[in-house]
Formats: sequence, C-alpha cells, structure tokens
Amino acid sequence: MLDILAKIVGPSRAVSLYVLAKRFGVPVLLLIGFIAAVAIMFLTSDAERMEHVAYLEAEVIDTTPLTTSNVGAGVFVDVRLPDGSALKLTETEGAIARNLTDRACLEQQRDTKTGEMEYRLRLPHRCGF
Repeated sequence: MLDILAKIVGPSRAVSLYVLAKRFGVPVLLLIGFIAAVAIMFLTSDAERMEHVAYLEAEVIDTTPLTTSNVGAGVFVDVRLPDGSALKLTETEGAIARNLTDRACLEQQRDTKTGEMEYRLRLPHRCGF
C-alpha cells in the first residue's frame, strides 16, 4: 500500500497518509457507518404514519410489575376498552406506571397505511382526570 501511495502523492506524503490511515482508519470507517445507519433510519421513517384519533378512559383490570422490586421500572397492564374488549399493554415509563389506579388514560392512534388501531398509555391529565 505504501508503494502505491508513493507513486500517487510522493514518498514523504505517502508515509504521512499511511500513518494517518493506520491510526484513524477504523474509527473513521465506524463513524461513516454510524452516519449512514442514522441517515437510512431517518430517510425511511414516516412521521405521519400514525394519526391521533382520541384519548380514551379505560378500566384497569390488572397490573403486574416488570420487575419484583420497582413498579416505576414498568408494568404489564390489562385494560378493558370502552367497547368491552380487553387489551394487554406494557408500559416502561415510570411516571405513567406509578399513576395507574382503577382507570387508565389511553391514546388511540390509527395507522394511516393499514387502518389498524393502536393504543398507548398516557398520563392521566390527557384524559382530564
């Protein structure tokens, strides 16, 4: 590699470029790979895919902590939707997990591509309680 660089840029610059490539080659390639991965994720994401429909108040059937020691670390929540169907959700945000009582606030969203409904637990003030 040093011989090829010497023919292209001259012997003194070839040594400098060779040392620079050996010292910083891997970190630079990792940085370029990271930037490419973030750019691909950004370009392929669709911010308008989920459409807000409504905030719903749902009855909490059961809560099970994700860990045995800390409810703030997250919970499994079984809720009954206003239409009577049951839904199992997972919540890892401590502020929401600690505020669950006998009722929960859910955000109903519609996937604009498939029309499928999705639900997220939200803070109680969103539903007005």
